[in-house]
Amino acid sequence: MKKSAITFMLVTALLGSLLTACSGNSDNNNKAPVETSQSSNSSEASASPEASPSEGASSSEEPSTSPEASPSEEASPSKSPEASKTPEPSKKPEASKEPAPSKKPAEPTKKPEPSKKPEPSKKPEPSKEPEASKAPAPATKDILDAMLKEIEQPSLMDMDAEQLKTAYGIDTKLLADFTVKTPMMNVKTNEIAIFKVNKTKDIATIKKGIEKRAGDVQKQFENYLPDQYENAKNYKIVTKDNYVLFLISDSADGLEKAFNAAFDKK
Repeated sequence: MKKSAITFMLVTALLGSLLTACSGNSDNNNKAPVETSQSSNSSEASASPEASPSEGASSSEEPSTSPEASPSEEASPSKSPEASKTPEPSKKPEASKEPAPSKKPAEPTKKPEPSKKPEPSKKPEPSKEPEASKAPAPATKDILDAMLKEIEQPSLMDMDAEQLKTAYGIDTKLLADFTVKTPMMNVKTNEIAIFKVNKTKDIATIKKGIEKRAGDVQKQFENYLPDQYENAKNYKIVTKDNYVLFLISDSADGLEKAFNAAFDKK
């Protein structure tokens, strides 16, 4: 840059001297031709001293450096934009496959059957009245006592389990309850017995024991008291549910009614 400035100043100075010389020559041309040589000498002389000081100035003193103008960096030529690639032609969309025809249903859909009309709700049946709970079966002793209140009999006494087995041949294990009354005096054949069996199937066994007892009484009075013998022959056996009644008495019919009545009073 410094060299360029110096060269510029020298060129300017030379141009200035040339212009001066040209202006002087033009003036001399207007004067007489005699003075042409003198003027030319003088012009040379004047030209030389002008040139020397300028040279000295240029040699002795460097012109003040003008602030260096930062050389404008040569703008790099902008790259020409690359030619944009031609876009590839978009692929044609493949034709969508036609959906396979849906299979026809094997069987035609059945028409819905018409809903049945609701049947009229049945009227609730009137609730049955609860049956009266059955009273517990009466004890054989209570039945016999009630019978004797209704029909009077000669004095009687109770028979225990051992006597029962001897006289009737009945195993008390078959019985839930029993009461047997025989005459206190051995001049009467009157006898009342009530048996309550555990199982109704054992009633037949009880009847066999009663018949055994009736036969023994008859034999006892056969040759002793004919009227009592006849009384013994007219014995009665009555069954009701799981009860068995044995009667030897001339009032057997009345006692039977009293027996049945005892159950009605339950």
